[in-house]
Amino acid sequence: MVDSGRLINDNALRREKKQLYLCGTYPNQYYSNSPCPSQQVCPNGGRYLNIGCSSAAQCTPYYSGKSTCINRCCCTVVESTTDTAHFGVCPSAQLSEVVCNKKSMCQSKETCMTGLCCTMTGNEWNLACGGLAALGSCNTAGQCPSGQFCSSSNYCCECPVGRSAGRCQNGVCPSGFSCASNGFCCASCPGNVMPYGACRNGTCGGRKRCSAGNICC
Repeated sequence: MVDSGRLINDNALRREKKQLYLCGTYPNQYYSNSPCPSQQVCPNGGRYLNIGCSSAAQCTPYYSGKSTCINRCCCTVVESTTDTAHFGVCPSAQLSEVVCNKKSMCQSKETCMTGLCCTMTGNEWNLACGGLAALGSCNTAGQCPSGQFCSSSNYCCECPVGRSAGRCQNGVCPSGFSCASNGFCCASCPGNVMPYGACRNGTCGGRKRCSAGNICC
């Protein structure tokens, strides 16, 4: 018998139905709020392990390599196979394997920084001379004021490559340097080949060695 003097809230009697999906294969089945993956490739490029999860740690017992939890499902992690050991390092820490001896050898948004084509950042002048600031810019003819060299990045420096060790003393320079035509002690790689970038904190990429003048040879 319905009590006409009291309203019944039907919403309170309703129960929200929640659809769950049974995914995976026995015995590694799990319930998911979203449809089971129809393909075996995870969003990160790895493959589905058909194991449910709420954290990456729950995936490790089921895979010997690196794994992670994506959308409540365990996925393998694709590891890069690119060998970067042969890459040189730009002043910005960008890796490069494109060698050069002048700016025109690089792409339009790149410049030649001590023998490597590097993406321009706007800070090239501050590191143009073997990691030291440039003395100025080369003119359109690729020339600098007397006593300066136009570097591969079109900036004026005391040396053709790298940084100087100061002025020559009666034609004598520290070990690893020689007296350049402008009277400064400058360094070069064996055979006068272009360096493979400038040293960064005393280290080089491409299996090169940090040499006198802060250049990678």
